[in-house]
Amino acid sequence: MADPAEPEFFFDPTDPGFRRNPYPVYAKLRDEHPVLAGPLNSWVVSRYEDVEALLRDRRLGKDLGGTQFFAQVAGGPDEEPPPFLGLGLDGWDANLFRLLDPPDHTKLRNLVAAPFTPSAVEALIKSVTAVVDDLLADLPERFDVMEVLASQLPVRVLGDMMGIDREDQKLLAAWSTEIAHILELGAAPSEDVAIACQRAVAQCTEYFVKVLQEREGGDGTDLITELTRAGETIEGLTIHQIAAVCVLLIVPGLDTFANLIGNAAVILAEHPDVLERLAADSSLADDVLDEVLRLEPPTHASWRVVNEPITLHGRTMEAGAVVLLMLAAANRDERTFENPDTLALGAHGRKHLSFGRGIHYCLGDNLSRLMAKEALIGLAKRCASIKPDDDEVVLKPGLWLRGPARLPVTTTPRVG
Repeated sequence: MADPAEPEFFFDPTDPGFRRNPYPVYAKLRDEHPVLAGPLNSWVVSRYEDVEALLRDRRLGKDLGGTQFFAQVAGGPDEEPPPFLGLGLDGWDANLFRLLDPPDHTKLRNLVAAPFTPSAVEALIKSVTAVVDDLLADLPERFDVMEVLASQLPVRVLGDMMGIDREDQKLLAAWSTEIAHILELGAAPSEDVAIACQRAVAQCTEYFVKVLQEREGGDGTDLITELTRAGETIEGLTIHQIAAVCVLLIVPGLDTFANLIGNAAVILAEHPDVLERLAADSSLADDVLDEVLRLEPPTHASWRVVNEPITLHGRTMEAGAVVLLMLAAANRDERTFENPDTLALGAHGRKHLSFGRGIHYCLGDNLSRLMAKEALIGLAKRCASIKPDDDEVVLKPGLWLRGPARLPVTTTPRVG
């Protein structure tokens, strides 16, 4: 449990001012409270060196089931669970988080690793570029980046990989938007939002169970058929667990990627020189993407559960505590990055922590990078300038996921 002797500083991620601009608060955390007793008896860690080390630390896990944090947000076993983030579901769904530590985590990660290796993703370059070209064809001077590109690209690419037809891809996109609330640990959604999330988890899971059953024993090369074949080689693996893997692939793959593209478009609008350089030299896409990920990651925090006591900066985090690792704060740590609030292409490499580290490093890193780079190149080739129509970007609701809810822009078409 958090130390009651914590110096007075109330970290409130629900504060509207923090939501608009969290970076001054992150700086205060790094400077004065590198390990802070946070909301719902969690701990908040914000310095780069500490966050990177804890992301790799095997004394931390992701099974929330026995924690006080989980009890507070999901209700005790003898209580009526509050409508929280899709939890409180029947049967195996309620144990979803238990799939996230070894040995289950290792088993399920190995199940889906092959399609996301660098060589497998490299083979997708032409198809990803074709999707980008299709989405940006006949681009008007005024359009919504989120509607036209950010939300469409990942569902098209992942849906095609899974062998899902276009109509069902629309269903996956709608479910993903609702299920994304499950990533907002510590949030307090309205009852309507939470119920919609629960319903979407159940419907999306049921959908994948049905598709897995239909393709069992098939000889297709789509991702779902390959999962059914691979699943036959893993003892004790259930069809519901494979379906859960499909859900977990879809949700971070769609919603957080949309955030990434939206944030990237905002940054390109703020740095027209970078947009011009990218149009002239597409090889800069890697550097542009890494600075976007460092400066404005789509996910600001990653959570872990303490399995063995850990002492850091004189504070002891006891077993059973939940730790919020502040990725966005760490990415701007002046102890690690020179001029951390300034975009500097190529200056910081891939030191950002936006895809994590350790055994929970983002499995979709390679695919996300490919899609994002092609999207940025596609925009730069077509738009000589990008100007958001709204004076202030309207963000999606939530605590730790950060991206535009909408992003209408006016552009100047690039000639030639």
